[in-house]
Amino acid sequence: MNMREPFAGSRTSRSLPGNPGGFSLRAFATLLLFAAAIGTVQASVPASKHLSNLDGPEIENPDTLVGQFLEALDRGELKLFGQTLDRSMVVPVRIEYVFELLSRTTRIKVHSNLKQPLPVPGQPDCRVLGVSAVMEGGTITEIESHVWVK
Repeated sequence: MNMREPFAGSRTSRSLPGNPGGFSLRAFATLLLFAAAIGTVQASVPASKHLSNLDGPEIENPDTLVGQFLEALDRGELKLFGQTLDRSMVVPVRIEYVFELLSRTTRIKVHSNLKQPLPVPGQPDCRVLGVSAVMEGGTITEIESHVWVK
């Protein structure tokens, strides 16, 4: 008795191994192609718009924002552990823009390194090496200190 397996060019379909229901390879391949086509179509459909208007945010010139930050330092708005920092003590290194979708506002954060590390009160092995300030309308509203352990 001669038993031959059909080759790839054969028009007969073969059952998947261990599949007693006889689900054919051709049917399985067709199902996979159909699933891939549906995924491709869904990926190409544009996403629905957010409930609020998605006009682009107004992003200011970073140099202008650094100038506003330094003016706020001159006004004495940056206080850290009771000490007022001035422009001679910091080096601005980065501006971060965060756009809030619901309130339609842009939050500005200026990251700066300190020229000389400051001690942390009550922590002799810790130093403040940097500070970040959130700016709203040219005024500092939040301050974060970046502390490292020696």
